[in-house]
Amino acid sequence: MNILTQKINTLKQEKNAIILAHYYTLPEVQEVADFVGDSLGLARKAAETDADIILFAGVHFMAETAKILNPTKKVLVPDMSAGCSLADSCKAEKLAEYKAKHPGYKVLSYVNCSAAVKALSDLIVTSGNALKLVNQLPEDEKIIFVPDGNLGDYINRMTGREMLLWDGACCVHDHYEVEQLEKMKAEHPDAIVVAHPECRREMLEKVDFIGSTPPCSTSSARAM
Repeated sequence: MNILTQKINTLKQEKNAIILAHYYTLPEVQEVADFVGDSLGLARKAAETDADIILFAGVHFMAETAKILNPTKKVLVPDMSAGCSLADSCKAEKLAEYKAKHPGYKVLSYVNCSAAVKALSDLIVTSGNALKLVNQLPEDEKIIFVPDGNLGDYINRMTGREMLLWDGACCVHDHYEVEQLEKMKAEHPDAIVVAHPECRREMLEKVDFIGSTPPCSTSSARAM
């Protein structure tokens, strides 16, 4: 155990704090975390602890979700500049204007959005449970899906719905090109291709399996 890790562990004990690290963070950050996982799973895991302080190594909306589920705890983010292109693509004031133009529609929000957008929503879904929850709604339900247009398009195609889709996307998932995938498949012909439903339709049509993080998926960090 190095000196920095020792200092972090000592400070956590003094402050009765825990560190949550998203899968996207660097390995050295995950190594000092108490829990590693996806954003919603981490927020729920924090609620099971008696910590007074939650340090969330992730982006703004993740820390906001942790605060929603842990209202009595202090939630901190190590980098205030850590944003999410998907969450940033849907501003609450713009969504409010869009809702006003479409009376009678329910707003379904992917959990990867700001707390302000969640407050304007009728239902919050994850990429893992979105299909199931949408299928439980009446077939004639009028739905606005935000903020991920790619995920919404996937749900429309899988359910036969015609949800109105917000023009938002994750810059990482939306970046992948079919040409790149075909090149990789040519180099690795026996490989199975897995994709997240946040990817564009033309990418999803070329893969073997479409899936997402299991609900509430978290793991304890490696021993220090």
